[in-house]
Amino acid sequence: MKRWWAFLPVAVFAGIVLVAFVQLSRPAPAPASFISPQRPAPQFAIAGLDGGEVKLSDFAGRPVLINFWATWCAPCKLEHPLLVEMRAQGVEIVGVLYKDPNGLDGARQILVQDGNPFAAVGLDPSGDLGIDMGLSGVPESFLIDAQGQIIKTKRNYFVDQDVTDFVAAYRAEKAKLSGAAGG
Repeated sequence: MKRWWAFLPVAVFAGIVLVAFVQLSRPAPAPASFISPQRPAPQFAIAGLDGGEVKLSDFAGRPVLINFWATWCAPCKLEHPLLVEMRAQGVEIVGVLYKDPNGLDGARQILVQDGNPFAAVGLDPSGDLGIDMGLSGVPESFLIDAQGQIIKTKRNYFVDQDVTDFVAAYRAEKAKLSGAAGG
């Protein structure tokens, strides 16, 4: 009569294996599927990489892409050529060097050697601006419309499809301005 107790650990183990198999065989959502709510971008004025200040208000009235990056960030290096391509397609990009106080010379070298996709580069050595923006890590980019609203967020590094999507979104925002000016 007590022999059924001998099978109880085997049954529990089989149940755990079954649950684990079902959970692990489900398709995982892609990281790029994160949809950030539209919200006002925080106004900022931060030190610039080459002196002066970088202010969001300098880009008021037109869309701008804010890209957080760092010299120590390997995925940032992967997306850099795509940012250069986006700039060549007319996207205005502001870079924010995130928590990289010792990487200033390295950042300058990267921008000279690999191309500079940025209209301006600001410094966020403490990460305060990143917190205000809702940053989850680097690289991360925020498309801000002419009214100062964050309308599109890219968590992680850009891939070819993201370039297509963000360039189209940027151009749509520019077109709204052209339509408003003409209407």
